Amino acid sequence: MSSAPRTLPWGAPAAFAALALLPLAPFMSKYYLLLAFDALVFGAIAMSLDLLMGYTGLVSFGHAAFYGLGAYAAAVLLERGVLSLWACLGFALVVVGVYAFVVAYFATTRRGIYFALLTLIFAEVVYTFFRYTQTFGGSDGIQGLPEAMLLPGVPIDTPIKKYYLVLAYLIFGYVVCRLVVASHFGRVLVAIRENEDRARFLGYNVPRYKMGACMISALLTGLGGALYAIRASYATPDLMLWTESGEFIISVMIGGLGTLAGPIVGGVFFTLLRDKVSSYVDWYFIVIGLVLVAIVLFMPRGLVGLRSAFRLRT
Repeated sequence: MSSAPRTLPWGAPAAFAALALLPLAPFMSKYYLLLAFDALVFGAIAMSLDLLMGYTGLVSFGHAAFYGLGAYAAAVLLERGVLSLWACLGFALVVVGVYAFVVAYFATTRRGIYFALLTLIFAEVVYTFFRYTQTFGGSDGIQGLPEAMLLPGVPIDTPIKKYYLVLAYLIFGYVVCRLVVASHFGRVLVAIRENEDRARFLGYNVPRYKMGACMISALLTGLGGALYAIRASYATPDLMLWTESGEFIISVMIGGLGTLAGPIVGGVFFTLLRDKVSSYVDWYFIVIGLVLVAIVLFMPRGLVGLRSAFRLRT
């Protein structure tokens, strides 16, 4: 596990350029454009979770709540006729930010499994609230949302527009995460991960740094949730299920902890694997579980670790 991204300086721009050209491929139908949207959202959220897991050493089972709250925040505005994309994203940041502050305030006072359990408990409370509150549609959620507007008269109403929107979100999230981990703040997070007591003895306010990492990760995840509601035209309590958080964690582990690029690769890989396997069998999670076991046993550094391993052999 490293304390800085393993990608070369030119690697990320080249990858983003390739993603920008992807819709030009002849096989990119509307279905695959929307699938690519889901894959990039999943990858971006896994990358934001990597700030906690890979760099701070905190495992969160509550990221689905940030994701779902962002989706509901956007859905509430769209349902009431507020179609501005920027208003939806701004409202999502406010809602998720308030909730994340409360969760981080209490959860960061604990370590290890207790931190993970507190995030899970908070997420289950939020899920139960939206699941049984008819004001937000109950178990059906908020359905049939209108298209959001990028600018007045410019609706985001086609798969290709939605794809480039999520690509912009991914690039923004990557830049933010990269700046964070390359800063003094990011180096302190790594110090907390390696030895929290020593970081505290050096005079660092450990809970405050943990709260900062939680807030950044939660806000990026909330933005992803808002974009998903705009893409899917709905928001349901299922987005907040603990299994959703588990899928984010799996994506981080598949890609590689503490790499930034790895969780993106892991999120894309997980989304594509789930889509293809689920089209053939209903018990696709067994296949995904076997893949995860194989990666943990034979590729402990994740998919991005294959490149390093290949270099060493060469």
